[in-house]
Amino acid sequence: MFRLLHWIPGCRTPRHIRYHSEKSPPPVIPDIGPTFSHVPPPTRPIPESHYHRRLIDEDFPQVIRNPSYEAKYQKYQYPHPMQQEVTPSPLRHASPQPRVPRRGSSRRARGGRSNLSTRAHDSSQNNAVTRRRIADETLAAIERGEIQHQGSTYRFRDVVSHSIDNTIHFPPESILATWSTSAPASSSLLPAQLELCQGSTLQRARALLQELNATSAGDGDGPPRVGVLSFASATKPGGGFLSGAHAQEESLARASTLYASLVTSTSTRFYDHHKRDRRGGFYSHAMIFSPSVIVLRDDAGRWVPPYQIEVVTSAAVNAGVVRERAGENPDPDIGARIEGVMRERMARILFLFEQQGIRNIVLGSFGTGVFRNDVSMIADIWFDLLAEEGARFMHSFDRVVFGIIDSRTLERFKAVFQSRIDSQSSTSRGSETTPETPRSVLRVVE
Repeated sequence: MFRLLHWIPGCRTPRHIRYHSEKSPPPVIPDIGPTFSHVPPPTRPIPESHYHRRLIDEDFPQVIRNPSYEAKYQKYQYPHPMQQEVTPSPLRHASPQPRVPRRGSSRRARGGRSNLSTRAHDSSQNNAVTRRRIADETLAAIERGEIQHQGSTYRFRDVVSHSIDNTIHFPPESILATWSTSAPASSSLLPAQLELCQGSTLQRARALLQELNATSAGDGDGPPRVGVLSFASATKPGGGFLSGAHAQEESLARASTLYASLVTSTSTRFYDHHKRDRRGGFYSHAMIFSPSVIVLRDDAGRWVPPYQIEVVTSAAVNAGVVRERAGENPDPDIGARIEGVMRERMARILFLFEQQGIRNIVLGSFGTGVFRNDVSMIADIWFDLLAEEGARFMHSFDRVVFGIIDSRTLERFKAVFQSRIDSQSSTSRGSETTPETPRSVLRVVE
């Protein structure tokens, strides 16, 4: 019967087995795994998404040696991003093809126009193909449940199963709506340390985890946990990472096991809800919590020793779409509406981290990219929730790191935070009271 179910398209072996109890702590990846040969346990299939093609075929190694697969990528002639760390693929040994000038490609043939834009377009295409290739290899590693890196084998099949089984979907009408009336489960006497850092989410998460591991060695409290906010697409699991898109969520999905959690039946409710009703670009307060996500790569696509993070997936208000729908006669209160929805959503994100007991988190300039939210507004909201005197989440976390790649965005965050702290200090001097938010609460990492 099981063979018959496996043969029928869309059916797989029954997946009722749970690898870990929900009450048990998440598995921990050892620094170095055994490298001896072994017979792998039966593979637990990663759920397939009806929004995308299958994660990978039944036998991925056969696919990458398929001539049709080679032909698809042969013409781009880009270098393999993991030349020193993975089994070489046939593409590495392909000899570069000579460039054949095309008729009409000269500046004179095209009326004197420069071909710089054409070159930039070709470079962008090559980069997208490289990212698609990296995404496919990441999915293959998830299916295998292991990677090899610098002579060591890291196995994480059970950790991925734990992440799949314990993924949580929070609908708009969930317990997260009670954030303003719920007292913190545990709080620190000191305010959260805010850190502004130039760098990606993955860079800052890895650096934060390394610092926590160094300072907590021998404490006996278990391994430290780091939470990460994913600036999500409301309708596609992982955004466009399978097609080579490049943004914060795509970088997370391409470098980790996050996608396996986002295509579960639990998570598809998040995407189904938004596909039915996008609310004119406001989206909803629904969220996904993905525990025990394993990061396998860095931003450049290189393999790294795996480390574990916890991910909250949430979609910001698409302010650009909201204003476009408003037309030529926009509502004068449209900016206030956007700010109010974003404030509620960002508060629920912090509340979700708090409820999961995660005291060290990596945030960022949420929704200020293609969604075109105002950077200063986002910085103000984060400060209101985390550092303003009497803020609801002021004592809920130990360290809150803002990983921001763009230097101008980072400077605007810094200006907003320092202005707010200076304002509190001047107010306290006039009233002869000690400000609850000291200057030391803000740390800028150059």
